[in-house]
Amino acid sequence: MKIIHSILRYRIFEIIGVLCLIVSLSLIGLILFKDEELKDLNLQIELKTSDSNAHKTVNGSKHSVPESDNKISVKPSKEILIDNDLIDGEDVDDIDLYEKLPDNFKFYKKPFINLPKIAVPTKIIISEIGLNSKVADLEIIDLGSSSSYETPKNIVGHIPGSVNPGGIGKSWYFGHLESFIKKEGNVFHMLPKIPELLKQDPSLFVHISTDKKTYVYQIYKTEVIPKEELYLDLKSDTPEAILVTCVPSFLYHSRLLVYSKLIGTY
Repeated sequence: MKIIHSILRYRIFEIIGVLCLIVSLSLIGLILFKDEELKDLNLQIELKTSDSNAHKTVNGSKHSVPESDNKISVKPSKEILIDNDLIDGEDVDDIDLYEKLPDNFKFYKKPFINLPKIAVPTKIIISEIGLNSKVADLEIIDLGSSSSYETPKNIVGHIPGSVNPGGIGKSWYFGHLESFIKKEGNVFHMLPKIPELLKQDPSLFVHISTDKKTYVYQIYKTEVIPKEELYLDLKSDTPEAILVTCVPSFLYHSRLLVYSKLIGTY
């Protein structure tokens, strides 16, 4: 009887050992697979800064500024301000990059005097990934020896120390990829789709609204960094908006950053 018990005990330990080995190998495989996925999330498209500050009126086939200077096709009877970063890519001449924008859209023109923007962000939209969310400033939590920003709960969180929409500098926005335990939403769950979409269509825009107007930012870069290397750099010569979420799913050891520059308002 003792021999049978010893054999059973040995078999149980053997089965547990095999199961632990399978689980360990599965986790290693998952980590390697997820890390390989992260490589595809790094992307940047070249930006071309227009040297012109001229006001351009398009009326039929007459242009006060040559069409080739802007590398886009434009709609008839449309007035726009040319003082922005344009994407310089293949076949851009045949594409109206801004056809998705409202008729009252006006291109951003850098002001002579940099005045701080007071209106806070209230809403953010990226239609291509189905993002339509409220925005609120994140509060600072006192941790005793240190402090931290609260996590956004079912909304996109704006870092209050960064500039408001339209301000010169970097404006930071955080949202959950997923939140299985805390149940704080998954407002940025489609953000990892941005690099793939950007390869297909350079006209991806982030619409950030205040109670006064909506600011349109054009996405130009995505980047994945280890979470320990995330640094909230607030300085920039132009208005920028940076969206941040945790990646990859289930592991969350890195951060996906989506960079965009202000191109106009409506």
